[in-house]
Amino acid sequence: MGAMSPRSARVARRQAETRVRIVEVAARRFAAEGIAEVRLDAIADEADVARGTLYKHFPSKESLVVAIMTPVLARALEGARGLARRGPRRGVDALLRLYLELWAKHADALRVSHSVHPLPAALRPLHEGFLREVLALLERCAEARILRCGDGRLAAMIVGRLAVPLLELSAGRAQGEALFVDELRALLLSDPR
Repeated sequence: MGAMSPRSARVARRQAETRVRIVEVAARRFAAEGIAEVRLDAIADEADVARGTLYKHFPSKESLVVAIMTPVLARALEGARGLARRGPRRGVDALLRLYLELWAKHADALRVSHSVHPLPAALRPLHEGFLREVLALLERCAEARILRCGDGRLAAMIVGRLAVPLLELSAGRAQGEALFVDELRALLLSDPR
């Protein structure tokens, strides 16, 4: 198989750029207005693409949600691997730093992920892998008797329900990252030092 012609490479690059632009607009709009409230036509208009082009790349809102969330979930899973091996306190700190990193790079995707129920089937393997890693860490914290609630599953639900809203509340504030870490650590650990 030969190399791509310059014209083919240019077309492929433009298609990739268009896809990225559509995903960025959709993530921003879905995060701000809610998925159900945003029409695909409005995304096409804001992304400055023809409706047919948008539908060629993303035939449904669900396909857009998958494109928005796949990179953040893949990075979350990658970053969560082995958290439990770091030890309970260091693992919790690493998990909270991971959330801060994800927020810095994918805030809109995290906002979208927090509002998507049920999760599209294509995202479930990544999400379940991330949850397994987080649960392993929090169960290790429970075994070490440093988990405030004493139950790794309950602590995982606390993180799942509160991390994104706490990131939202602390964003843009002086010492916002420290505020996020301190608050979640205090919710999770019996001695949050």
